[in-house]
Amino acid sequence: LDPEVPENPAKMPGKELIVVVTSCNVKKIDQKAYGIKKQLCQVKVKVGDKEVSTTVKPGLDPEWEEEFKFDIEDEKETKCFASFYMDEDAKPIGDEQQYLLPVLTNGKPIYKGLIVPGGVVNMMMTAKGFGKEGEEEDTSGFMDMMGDEGGMAMSDSD
Repeated sequence: LDPEVPENPAKMPGKELIVVVTSCNVKKIDQKAYGIKKQLCQVKVKVGDKEVSTTVKPGLDPEWEEEFKFDIEDEKETKCFASFYMDEDAKPIGDEQQYLLPVLTNGKPIYKGLIVPGGVVNMMMTAKGFGKEGEEEDTSGFMDMMGDEGGMAMSDSD
């Protein structure tokens, strides 16, 4: 059996969205303007009616590497949001941002940034059982433009 091919694509296992909140860097935030007394950071991710939160981490550039899984009924209807909070009383910093699920590639982690005042929260989102089917892998059109001089040196896909 080829491990790359699902056993039976017609019998789809449940659709799932995996969100890994990796880290953030908000070193440029104006703490006085936002009334931040303590450098405590937290991220909330909401998919459909399920909301999860990372642990609260100190500093302006914490790393989480926390993974959350969400069951997806219909990726076209399900809404995915992320928001960022700081301080002991979890003040919302910046706006809640929405991420579109149908644009994800099935089985491939895609970087998503949550832009917040003074920085960004870094996340990886992976669609399982839904999304585009690896169209990004086809680089042949790109390589045609390169000519034949050693072609491999320019390849950054691995």
